[in-house]
Amino acid sequence: MRREIEKLATEKLLQGDNIRALKAEVHSYQDELRSLNGRIQSLEAQVLQETPVKNIGKEVRLRFLERHRKQMGKAIGKLGHERIKCGDRAAHRGRPVVDALLCLTGLFTDRGVYSDLYGVSPETMRQWKDVPEMIEITSFRASLQSEGMLPRDFQILFERLLEVAKACSSSMELRAAFSENRALQRLQDELQNSYDKIVAANLRGRQDMSSQHIP
Repeated sequence: MRREIEKLATEKLLQGDNIRALKAEVHSYQDELRSLNGRIQSLEAQVLQETPVKNIGKEVRLRFLERHRKQMGKAIGKLGHERIKCGDRAAHRGRPVVDALLCLTGLFTDRGVYSDLYGVSPETMRQWKDVPEMIEITSFRASLQSEGMLPRDFQILFERLLEVAKACSSSMELRAAFSENRALQRLQDELQNSYDKIVAANLRGRQDMSSQHIP
């Protein structure tokens, strides 16, 4: 009987040692995961911060050079025209992810400007940085807002879209919603069509004004 009690006591001690060892191993894995997650987030932030800004800067500078070459009377060809077009888009179109990073890294400190343009905060856009549909639509809104052409009907559609987007618990869920939710797809199409009509009407207005100045 005494031997059995001693045996049980020994087994209990061994079990306790095993539990403590397992807990220590779990803590070690948790620390390693936290360290890896920190490194991943740091690398992700670095890539997001550097690459888009560099690309935009390159597009704008190429536009500058190609435009001057054109002014000199030189042929710029298809590539030159495409560079000017890309530079125009880079300089004047909304860039929600890049601009959010400028705010989040402290390079631009007036958060109110960002929210007024894009209709969301820089933090929210960081969460949606891998949702192409939200990037595109917030870009449309910023482009219209910056030109003073944001109509009420577009804003109403945009607010409805935000309600759906903010109800999703993650960017993965939001991406899936754009693929599977027909109502959300129709809302996206309506915003796209609204934007295209506004831009087309503005372009026609500019062309009409230009024609009036031709003698």
